[in-house]
Amino acid sequence: MFEMTYNEAMTIQHAQMMYYRHRIGLKGIKAIRQATKPCPGNPDAMQPVSEINQLIPRGGRFESLPRNLATPSHNNLAVHDAIRRGVPY
Repeated sequence: MFEMTYNEAMTIQHAQMMYYRHRIGLKGIKAIRQATKPCPGNPDAMQPVSEINQLIPRGGRFESLPRNLATPSHNNLAVHDAIRRGVPY
């Protein structure tokens, strides 16, 4: 069984938040923060990763959030235009 502490998972989440922030935007950051639950006990105690995953969204949760629609990149606009026109990119 894999284990980690709540604090370790929060450190990982913070690093991933910094990495994905350009992609998920402020709305995505807020969604991740709202989905993060407080630690029910000692934050430095080892817990099964399955329990940690229910408390702290990481990894795939960032990747599953939609891209920030408020400030799309030029590449996203090109892909959007290609899809709209029916042109494979």
